[in-house]
Amino acid sequence: MTTPNLMNRRSFLRKGMKLGLSMMGIGMVGAYPFIGERFWYQTKEVHLKVRNLPENFKNWKIVQFSDVHFGFHYGVEEFRRVVTIINRLKPDILFFTGDLVNTNESPELALPLLQELSAPRGGKWAVLGNHDYMTRAKVIKTLDKSQFNLLINQYSFIESDGQRLYIAGIDDVMYGEYSIDKAVQELSSQDCVLFLAHEPDIAEVSCTYNISAQFSGHSHGGQIRLPFYGPLISNKMAEQYEDGLYVVGENKMPLYVNRGIGTTNLPIRFFCRPEITVFYLS
Repeated sequence: MTTPNLMNRRSFLRKGMKLGLSMMGIGMVGAYPFIGERFWYQTKEVHLKVRNLPENFKNWKIVQFSDVHFGFHYGVEEFRRVVTIINRLKPDILFFTGDLVNTNESPELALPLLQELSAPRGGKWAVLGNHDYMTRAKVIKTLDKSQFNLLINQYSFIESDGQRLYIAGIDDVMYGEYSIDKAVQELSSQDCVLFLAHEPDIAEVSCTYNISAQFSGHSHGGQIRLPFYGPLISNKMAEQYEDGLYVVGENKMPLYVNRGIGTTNLPIRFFCRPEITVFYLS
């Protein structure tokens, strides 16, 4: 027969083990968004059909990254992994859609790694984000020294055997002086125009122009998402379009919203992994 003291001891040990496992589980769940998912980079592949794409650019590979927020619980060693991933993908064109730093940080710290990003045959292209504006001049200088073509209400083009693919971009919608008119002036309805804009909700306006596709960031995908509910918080100018591929307006303009690399406000991600996007043009 088991003695009462022995039963109490076993019961106590069982309860202690359950409590210990529960506390361990809570600790792991609590730590996961901060040290786990935040650095669990997802490479998403998207086959993107765009209007008026010249034959020579079919099957070209674009890689997009966004919202590094360098300095907000995110530094050189963390960003080094992103640079390695992007270089291994061997893009034909590289897009960066804004927020290199988190408000008032030093973008120069990111310079060596940005320079390590291989210059693809189609070039490196960028626009500014809202968080870049506290150190705007320094961010511009850093991107310029890193061989990025920074687009502020302007366009340029990539040429292949006489055919042109146009890249246009605007100043930040929230804090800059943006003008879509200036960015796409002189371009016709026959041109293929890939448009970079940090805030995705400007697509409600850009879709009325001769733009073949828009690429944005800013939303972070919500950063903290709950199953069957979605993001707990939506950023201003990312309330309609938060994550992934959309078709906008009567012209059915493709819009892609990248979830970004870093974080802001809270240094956590939950059900919302940081993203590097690979587009195959058709």
